[in-house]
Amino acid sequence: KKAQTPGLPAQASPSDMEAISGLAAGVESSLGVGANFAQVLTWLVIFFLGYLVLQLLQGLSKGGLTGRRSRGSAVLLFGQPGAGKTALFFRLRDQEEVQSVSSLKALRDKISIQELEGIGPLDVVDCPGHQRMKGKAADLIKEARCIVYLVDSEDKQRLKDVAEHLYELMTNPEVLELHMPILLAFNKIDLPSARTEKFIVDEIEREIEMMRSSRGATLEGQDQADSYLGVDGEKFKLLEHAPCPVEICRVSVKQAALGPVFDFLRQQFS
Repeated sequence: KKAQTPGLPAQASPSDMEAISGLAAGVESSLGVGANFAQVLTWLVIFFLGYLVLQLLQGLSKGGLTGRRSRGSAVLLFGQPGAGKTALFFRLRDQEEVQSVSSLKALRDKISIQELEGIGPLDVVDCPGHQRMKGKAADLIKEARCIVYLVDSEDKQRLKDVAEHLYELMTNPEVLELHMPILLAFNKIDLPSARTEKFIVDEIEREIEMMRSSRGATLEGQDQADSYLGVDGEKFKLLEHAPCPVEICRVSVKQAALGPVFDFLRQQFS
């Protein structure tokens, strides 16, 4: 019976042994060392490479669990006060128009949406748009599957606030980490004074561009990298430069013209 070479694992197959012996012979020839030392050196290199591979695999696994973890299951309704978030919440839940006022408390319910047959019920959260509540609403992002952001198409003065909130969202670590899909739903298109889609997008981009300039001048190093939107040297384009998937549409909660919202939700939950 052929004796086992000292230091070699008992479970090594003959083909493995031949390959390792070949490597050891190459080391012996290249370095001019003895056969035993060449085999020990070869095994040390093999163990070291195996350790590196193991560390790499563990790093990739950890990154998959933390850096690219799965999104939650909630639908967050964001937007400025009066944009129609609460009206949309009740329209989805009760299939009826409700005269609502700005809420200081989040509304949350499991809702079965008729237009989304075979999907749901969905966990829908109406997040208050009041300035004091934005921080609490941001805490819900880790639970979200997607965000539906209501914009009042009639209220030009609010577009600056919309742009500021979107800037905060698109630089939020949770939004970036989860690659959170956002639907910008321009509401109240039933009103004659409703602004066009192009007008609203242009205004939001213009406001964000000014914020990029002002914030970029006051931030340095890592803070600037984490809080800067778009491509340096280019004017900000919402659909091109957003760090997460952004879609836009026109809706009327009052007239139940919500087809694009249903399409978006169907895409996220199918």
